[in-house]
This record gives sequence, C-alpha cells and structure tokens, in this order.
Amino acid sequence: MLKAFVRIGTALLYALYSIARVLPGKREQFVCISRQSNTAPTDFRLISEFMSSHHPEYRVVILAKELHNPVPYAFHMLRQVCTIARSQAAILDSYCIAVSLLNKRIKAPVIQMWHAMGNMKKFGYTSIGGGEGRSLELAQTMHMHEGYDSVLISSMSFIDDYVAGFNITPEIVYEAPLPRTDLLIDPANRAAQRGRILERFPELAERRNIVYCPTFRRTPAPNEKEAMRALVYAVDFDRYNLIYKPHPVSTQRIEDERVLQDYPKDLDMLYVADYVISDYSTVIYEAGLLDVPVYLYAYDWDTYSGRRGLNIDIEHDVPTLFTASAEEILQAIEHDEFDHEVYQAFTRDNIAIHPSTTCTERIINHVLEMIGER
Repeated sequence: MLKAFVRIGTALLYALYSIARVLPGKREQFVCISRQSNTAPTDFRLISEFMSSHHPEYRVVILAKELHNPVPYAFHMLRQVCTIARSQAAILDSYCIAVSLLNKRIKAPVIQMWHAMGNMKKFGYTSIGGGEGRSLELAQTMHMHEGYDSVLISSMSFIDDYVAGFNITPEIVYEAPLPRTDLLIDPANRAAQRGRILERFPELAERRNIVYCPTFRRTPAPNEKEAMRALVYAVDFDRYNLIYKPHPVSTQRIEDERVLQDYPKDLDMLYVADYVISDYSTVIYEAGLLDVPVYLYAYDWDTYSGRRGLNIDIEHDVPTLFTASAEEILQAIEHDEFDHEVYQAFTRDNIAIHPSTTCTERIINHVLEMIGER
C-alpha cells in the first residue's frame, strides 16, 4: 500500500515540477529547504546575506518547516517542488522528501549541506534498524537521501561515515564546514552576541556560566530525571549559573527554577559559556571553535550506545572527561581540568577551516560552479 501511494505521489510531484519549470518568470534564485525549524536557520540566513551582498542578481528563497502533521506538510511539499523547479540550485540541511522522491528528475544541482557541525552519531543508512533509525523498507520506499549532486562535509576525516550514512559515492563529497562556523570564529561576532545576551540577562555576568547541551533522544533515557536532578544538585549556584540549551526539536525541561531555560531562541547561549556540558552532540565542535572547555555527561551511555550507535569512539577519541557522574564533572570544572591545546587540535581535525576564504563563501563558490557546469 505504501509503495503504491509513494509511486502515485511521485508521479503527481513530477507533473507539478514539469509544469512549474515551463512557466514564465524569474529563475535566478537558490532555494534553501529545512525541516529543522519553522524559521530560517542561521546557515541559510548567512547564505542569503552573502548572496545579497556579493551576488545580488540571485534571489534566495528559504523554505523552513518542521514535519509534525503530514497533511499541512504535504501542501508545503507542493510549494517546495514549485520553488525547486524555478531555481538554479537547491540547498538542503536535512532529508527532504520531495527531493528524494524526484531525485535525478530535478535539473538543478542539489546540495546536501546537512545541519550538524562535524559528525558524531550514525545517521541515515547506518542507523537503519537501530532504536532511533528507520526501517530499510521505509528508507528504500521513500528513496531516502537520493538525488544529491554534492554533499558537504566539515572535514574529510568523516568521509567514510558520510558515504555510508547517505549511501553515496565519495566523488560527490565536498569539504566545506557550515556557514555558522564563520560566526563562531569571528571575535567581533562573539563579543556582540555575548553583549546581547548579557543585556537581556545581566545576572549571567555575576557568576561563571555552565551551559548544558544534550543531544536529542527520540526515547528519553530511563534515568533521565534522576540524571537531571544529579546535575542540578552538583552545581553550586552561588558560584555558577546553569543554562540549559536543548536540541532544537527537544521538548525536555529541567524541573528546577534555578536553571535558565526560558529565553529567546535567537540567543545562542554558547556565547556566554565558560564551560559546556554535553554528551553525544556535535555541539562539542562548536564549543571547540569557541575554545570553551567541554565535559561529557554520559549518564545513559549503556542504553544510548546500543540504541543509536556513534561513528567515533567518543569515550576515548574526544580528549576530555567522559563520565556518568555529574559530581565528577563539577569537580573537574572546579579544578580547571581541561587541556585546551589538545582539544583545539581535535577540533581542527574535525572542522577544516580554509585559510583563504570564509566557509560561507566556499559553499557559494561551489554552488555557483555546479550551476555553471549544468
């Protein structure tokens, strides 16, 4: 039944795509498509701003919508198809159903930028059959991750993981970290973002700030509430602020009024972090670019590692404390137990910043080159 529905849906999408392609109108545009949020992601906003200032002949259309209800999202897919048909390039930061179903029928180059900084967990085809992955039958029926002409990667150190996860050939992988890398390494932006946050929350200037950034879990860990209580209990709130920065699609909260977790989404609390506590999240690379000490709170490692699987040996390859004990992490923070030099080397290995151009410009030049080859 699902296969028949998908075949009919694909035929309808292709008919719409074919009609939209021949309609008159302006076509000097990129379309950027995301399922990560309902507002323009930072990476797409930076692409739009760069194109506006350096290539004003191009228009950038950003289509951002989370998939919660399939009925309204189906209508959104129609808009995606029409916009792709009238664009010279499509840039994605996540799996796009319409692109994968149409795949090579799309005439414009399709670039998968992916949304994660660096690489950490198994995804796509390498997570099939796991506790947080899809079934092989569903992936094949939906043509998951098909139709890409280029896949961007933060460092070629991850190429084997990307080839397996996206089920692609290595020839289409292109080394270019996400545009937001430019913001993280820009001292002026760091100061400006920190100033914005402190203006809104001046109490954060009174104590050292610990920012807790866990990964997203489809199924909460059995000991999650206990682990959150242990973390809060370990923090000396007379000396530290604890800020909770959840994954964008997470609904988890920490039930303690002393934890700062209600703040505008456009305030990235990493910019006021003196310490970062994470677990299996690629935020560890963003913190590395900011040169902020990172500690890994692996309270559910036994269950999570079996359910999801990681592409790196996080317990041994990430040069920092890896523990299930919140108290041990706070003791490490208290005694400044963190090797900045070693962690910076780790970050450079995984985020390949090119010295002659910004990350945003490198991506744009790659997209324009692909357009020129069509």
